[in-house]
Amino acid sequence: MDSQKSKIEYLMNIINSSSSSSSSTQEIFTNTSDMVSSLSNTDSSWIPHKSEIAENTEYISDTTELQRDTELVILDEYSNNPDLNFNKDAHLKFIINSFSRKMPGAYRVLDANHTWMTYWLLNSYYLINSDPIDKITNDLIVNKVQECIVDDGRGGIAGGSNQLGHVASTYAGILTLALTKQFELLDSIRLNLYDWLMSLKLPNGSFLMHEQGESDTRSTYCVLIIANLLNIATEELLEGVEDWIDMCQTYEGGFSNVPNTEAHGGYTFCAVASYFLLHSKFPVSNQKEDDLGFNLDFLTSWCIQRQHGLEGGLDGRTNKLVDACYSFWVGALFPLVELLNESTTPLFNREALEHYILRIAQEDNGGFKDKPGKNVDFYHTNYSLAGLSILEHTYTLNNDTVEPLAFQLEVKIDKDENTFTNPVHPVFGIPMNFVQECKQVFASKSLTRE
Repeated sequence: MDSQKSKIEYLMNIINSSSSSSSSTQEIFTNTSDMVSSLSNTDSSWIPHKSEIAENTEYISDTTELQRDTELVILDEYSNNPDLNFNKDAHLKFIINSFSRKMPGAYRVLDANHTWMTYWLLNSYYLINSDPIDKITNDLIVNKVQECIVDDGRGGIAGGSNQLGHVASTYAGILTLALTKQFELLDSIRLNLYDWLMSLKLPNGSFLMHEQGESDTRSTYCVLIIANLLNIATEELLEGVEDWIDMCQTYEGGFSNVPNTEAHGGYTFCAVASYFLLHSKFPVSNQKEDDLGFNLDFLTSWCIQRQHGLEGGLDGRTNKLVDACYSFWVGALFPLVELLNESTTPLFNREALEHYILRIAQEDNGGFKDKPGKNVDFYHTNYSLAGLSILEHTYTLNNDTVEPLAFQLEVKIDKDENTFTNPVHPVFGIPMNFVQECKQVFASKSLTRE
């Protein structure tokens, strides 16, 4: 028993340091099949499948060894955590305490991410709780975002006070203000934000993250989210955007940050979600590729390949490890791609992903982590819960409106179904009801300054 424990600790150290395995670990690899077989004897409704890498790969590299090491650690976790439990009270305590307690020293690297941290925590709260957060915490959150607004929105929203306005920080700030229902504040800055976003627009259709910054599918998606929520998505703002995004699809089928680079789960989400913000009409079946501007079959294949049969979780790139954050970044792609394919057959194994989130990523004391050996953090807590919400709900399109497809998305409610989460919007990344309320508030607002 002590020997097995020391092996697991050793493998966790390998994962954390990303160092290559020594030859002494070769003997451990042979245990993978035995561990899978032992798990097949449990009462669980889902069991891990044998790893294709462990069974079929003869070539040994740092990548394959790290994958095998990770598999063994995860199999051990499955063995030790056989039940699907959801620690709601512990998660709420972790979230609420995180708003007021002093952060560990390691968090100083996130000093430019204050709006992100408020979004991650508040969104996590509302994904598992329908009651309004207490007024003291709500005011604390609003004040934090207000401190980050640059010149009444003329410079966007920064990641911290006295910092440079940044599109990604603005995205997180706007979502946080929507969650706190600060519609008067949003209305007071929306026209200035429009001018700022237009100043960041490039001739190729993409947007800079900030003045003299980078442009990619992230920044473009963030701009589209902001513009659609605040009803400032003009033809001028949207001109050339889709053509640029189309160029970011790679030979694998996913999308990259910029043309001619590697496909990535986060960038692919940004690209596909952007399509749902740019189009109001569903593509015609016999001319989908012409309507979409990208290869849907390649995209579908790439998405399917992101789920690991043994771990149950999702990765973000080819030959990479599973990571709980992709439960949303890639997980949210599945309902969108299923709708584009008009498919009634699920493209991913919801049950397998649920097991990874609840048995591997979840911590008993609250919060979620990337994988065994990693620490709980705000980021993985939010996207694990959002991913859990994705797999717990089914999405349809209401074609009775001319609004962008993102606003046509509805949740199919099964009254007999027990869920741990409130339905998240697979495009906006916040609960559906907050998207609908914000949309209604700004639906009648114009771009005319009074």
